[in-house]
Amino acid sequence: MPRRCWPRCSAPWALALQSVRGRLRLAFDALIYIAVMVPGIVIGIATLIALVTLFGWLNPLLAAIWPFAAKAPQLSLGYGSLIAAHGLFTMALVIIIVRARMAGMDRSLIDASADLGATPWGTFRQVTLPQIFPGILAGFLLAFTFSFDDFIIAFFVAGSQTTLPVYVFSSIRRGVTPEINAIGTMVLAVSLVLLIAAQAILQRGRKAG
Repeated sequence: MPRRCWPRCSAPWALALQSVRGRLRLAFDALIYIAVMVPGIVIGIATLIALVTLFGWLNPLLAAIWPFAAKAPQLSLGYGSLIAAHGLFTMALVIIIVRARMAGMDRSLIDASADLGATPWGTFRQVTLPQIFPGILAGFLLAFTFSFDDFIIAFFVAGSQTTLPVYVFSSIRRGVTPEINAIGTMVLAVSLVLLIAAQAILQRGRKAG
């Protein structure tokens, strides 16, 4: 299962898009909602074709310019392609959630912070981030859930790597075994723990505010 940095990486994109206007904003909005609306099988096939085509261009170029005597490494499907494909649709989800949170944010606090001499980074850390943190946390949980149990996209772009959903699907065709039941129970338990922990963090934040 690939590392998931895109929930925290998507928040700055959501902040930046709030200041974009005009046709550029429409273009970004269209790309974001298309990534959410397009079926997973289409994203998987399109990503596979794009990556195979890209590797077909880059591998000969890399071999031609490789300065060492050893054979140049070959780019192929694996964890990198998994991260790229999963990041495509989960980033869109996080941006939508964070932007919705920002729509209800009290911007007078940001203006007051600037008037009082706070730096842009200080304003973001002490004013903006606490207000949008529930949206970031919700985006993280949603992105983690969608990426964790995704089978269709991972099936196309995983290459020789095996994610948990691909492993479960390959095993369940031979029948439901105690191992599959145990995996399902653990996944449910982890999901509940994450949900309870997120709710506790949000409640503590409300009391602190």
